[in-house]
Amino acid sequence: MAPPRITTGELAALLGGELVGDPAAVVDRFASSVAEAGPGAIAFINNRKYYKALRQTKATLVLVPRDIDRSSCPKGVSMLVLEDPYLALARGMQMWFRSPRAVTGVSERAFVSPTAKLGKDVNVFPFAFVGDGAELGDRVDVHPFSYVGPLAQVGADTILYAGAVLYAKTRVGARCIVHSGAVLGSDGFGFAPDKKTGEHVKIPQVGIAVIEDDVEVGASTTIDRAAFDETRIGRGTKIDNLVQIGHNARVGRGCFLVAQSGIAGTTRVGDFVTIAAQAGLVGHIQIGNGATIAAQSGVTEDVGPGKQVVGTPAVEGKQGLRYLRVQRHLPELRSTVRRLEKRILELERRLGLANQTSTPGPERDAGE
Repeated sequence: MAPPRITTGELAALLGGELVGDPAAVVDRFASSVAEAGPGAIAFINNRKYYKALRQTKATLVLVPRDIDRSSCPKGVSMLVLEDPYLALARGMQMWFRSPRAVTGVSERAFVSPTAKLGKDVNVFPFAFVGDGAELGDRVDVHPFSYVGPLAQVGADTILYAGAVLYAKTRVGARCIVHSGAVLGSDGFGFAPDKKTGEHVKIPQVGIAVIEDDVEVGASTTIDRAAFDETRIGRGTKIDNLVQIGHNARVGRGCFLVAQSGIAGTTRVGDFVTIAAQAGLVGHIQIGNGATIAAQSGVTEDVGPGKQVVGTPAVEGKQGLRYLRVQRHLPELRSTVRRLEKRILELERRLGLANQTSTPGPERDAGE
């Protein structure tokens, strides 16, 4: 199939913004880099460090922010001036790559329980499983080897990609995307230690997992069901690959959880929170609305609304960054302290004060 073609003027009408250049110029693809884009390509700039690259670009159209120097664009290159070029890129690509959804129905090689309820235009592909009493809304796609457990519910226009697993009674809202290997509603990690025997006695996890509308769940991410009540992921939250969310956790609306981050049980995460890659949150804490957790941070205490924390243990904002910078110089600082201690003791000996004022230095660490 031939790629779409559209004029810069037509695209400007769809995305909004101010077109500077030729409205009749034709574009037929998107480029990832303004420096490498060629004729016919749409590129974008959303960071000042790429402003210089605009002067040499060969793209036909560049999406740019409002503070751009309009004289920096080469001859023959059009600019679409926007409030948020990156957002406009996302909207444009959604329209550009949208394709009609084929309706193939339920495959003869899939298993769908006679007691399951299916909405209109549902696709259940070969080797998928839909259990007793499960409910699939209109236009749901269940790809091969996916599992929808008994009494699970899936909202309209949701996609379960190959190998996605919904345990019994899990609820997934409308317009969600669940990528391959994701497991929703598996057992929470709950055990009571028997101090006499040393055994770990399993606590039955009798709650559920609830995923609200417009949530995306990345590949191999796991969201545990609650021990009691529910684990809940708020509307519009986007979860990357390899994220772990523990039992009874609550994640608010519009959050952004990046790869390999983890949230322990019963932690409460507010709305529009960002948790960067490999950050870990202990259980039973609260993260306020709009907070940001930096990559590889270890969060052991509550974080207030709008706060930014970094490091392990996580410390707020600039103070945390200062800690990280200082840590790199700890070996040199330690050596400096040792030298100063020796000089002070030598001066005290010369002044005859050693026995009166000197105090033992810190004990050496094991292995020194």
